[in-house]
Amino acid sequence: MSINILLTFLIVISLVLTLYKNWLKPSLAFIFAVFSFVLLKIITIEDFLQGLANKQIILIFLLIILTSGIQKNLGKSFFYTLFKKNLSPFQFRLRMMLTVSGLSSMLNNTPVVAFMIPYVKNWSESNGYAASKFLIPLSFATILGGMITIVGTSTNLVLNGLIVQSGLPSLQYSDFLLLGGIVTILGLIYLAFFSEKMLPNTIARKETLLEHLNEYLVETRVNSASPLIGKTIEEAGLRHLKDLFLVEIKRGERNITAVSSDRIIHSEDILFFAGNTKSILDLINENNGLELPDTSHILSNGFSAMTEAVIPSGSSLVGITLKDLGFRDRYKASVISVYRKGEKVKENLGETYLKEGDLLLLLCSKDFSSVISNRDLIVLSKSGEIDTELSLRKTLPSIISIALLLIGIFGFVDLFLAAFVGILIMTLFKIINLNQLKSAVDIDLLIILVSALAVGIAIQKSGSATFLVNQISSIFVELSPIWAIGILFALTLGLTALITNAAAVSIMFPVAYEMGLGFGASLTPYFIAIAFAASADFMTPIGYQTNLMVMGPGNYKFSDYTKIGLPLTLIYSSVVISFIYLYYF
Repeated sequence: MSINILLTFLIVISLVLTLYKNWLKPSLAFIFAVFSFVLLKIITIEDFLQGLANKQIILIFLLIILTSGIQKNLGKSFFYTLFKKNLSPFQFRLRMMLTVSGLSSMLNNTPVVAFMIPYVKNWSESNGYAASKFLIPLSFATILGGMITIVGTSTNLVLNGLIVQSGLPSLQYSDFLLLGGIVTILGLIYLAFFSEKMLPNTIARKETLLEHLNEYLVETRVNSASPLIGKTIEEAGLRHLKDLFLVEIKRGERNITAVSSDRIIHSEDILFFAGNTKSILDLINENNGLELPDTSHILSNGFSAMTEAVIPSGSSLVGITLKDLGFRDRYKASVISVYRKGEKVKENLGETYLKEGDLLLLLCSKDFSSVISNRDLIVLSKSGEIDTELSLRKTLPSIISIALLLIGIFGFVDLFLAAFVGILIMTLFKIINLNQLKSAVDIDLLIILVSALAVGIAIQKSGSATFLVNQISSIFVELSPIWAIGILFALTLGLTALITNAAAVSIMFPVAYEMGLGFGASLTPYFIAIAFAASADFMTPIGYQTNLMVMGPGNYKFSDYTKIGLPLTLIYSSVVISFIYLYYF
């Protein structure tokens, strides 16, 4: 083993651990890895910058923009037309999965899930069913549907970018359509019949909170002799408390949410505090005229503005504390509690660093909906927002754009051109504006994708991929191609369960490339194997961003994914490997 191979393995292992343990933001982890390769002269700066000119990477951003426009154009009415109240849970689940799997075969699946979570949750709760019976199927259906076409998931496009960058012919729609269709149909049948039995029947987080509201909030009353009367919240020293924060004031019949720093305190105000509620006694003992009221208003107050929101993948809030964000002033809402991977975050809320998939319980002001961005927070309460108007004229831009995508997917025109023209149509119809075009350029995502390509080049150039393939071949003497593909699939599947799918496919691409060359046959089956394996994380919430997005809203535990995902993974894996063997060999 050469020194370059050893160093490459150490850097890649460090990258995987960093991504798995969340030691750094993914974009920073990739940057450190790439520049380590550059400093060690394993790759050049030019190798790194190749990704910026990669057509497939640019296409990912074009599809994100187009998806945003179609989502905005179709609006709420499209989904409420499909999901009527008289459906049974089985009918709703099946119709929902068929819809999202079809959409995610053409559109970026993360925005599809982000848009659908509130409606799935609202339908289930308004009909008396637990949302936990439907949200994992929502995520899994988009993952499955994304494998029907080359544009259904960014993983396929990243892989295609690596293939083209290596001077090889790109994969075509025919390489995904038949196999993707088979695993999607079988996966949806399994989920339709077994979700009801295998998924938990959990109470919504908001309902749980309302039942135990005294554990989350403490109320105090400003007595008539309080020295705080006439002072602002800032002047009274109630803005930057260590373990508590003021979330709402009740003044007579009026509720004041997302309390600003310049709000004046009045006599007999009821102040509601959240955070470490045990610290309220320390605050009261400061002789500031705050006292516990004789009759609690918490349960009778209603907190009608209480809602839930989840932090999606790529949110600008990730890695920042609520305090540094100035969350209350920025979003006109106060965070009561944060849930992460099914558990309540117990540290000081103001000092909590937000992560992807975090579920926030909020008290919102009336201005909340006007300042919130769906890219930063997915709000889960959509009641009262139903618009049943749906016409051909209104949805014409989306119909044209989807038709263009289909023409591009099937190779009648260049897919890049089809996506670009679709965006132009959305712009002409004033559905997409300049600000949306700017917001679609997620710098973190761009860094990750470009760096992932560079990591793949480093593994190839260092000889690490060849070394690994040789080691596998020496252990499994006289290895047949199908056994090699099985091992390749298993390695990629294990890796994608720990880190992001784009990173997994980038790390495994050079191995697939060298393995295919070693057998002297077509490279396509090896590339198809890692493409389908990298998008097959059904057993954990962390390997695929949509799984993490539904964890909080569904009130799921880690084990819930494994219970329903293990049989699906076995079905999916056996079908993919069998198909590759029968179709390509």
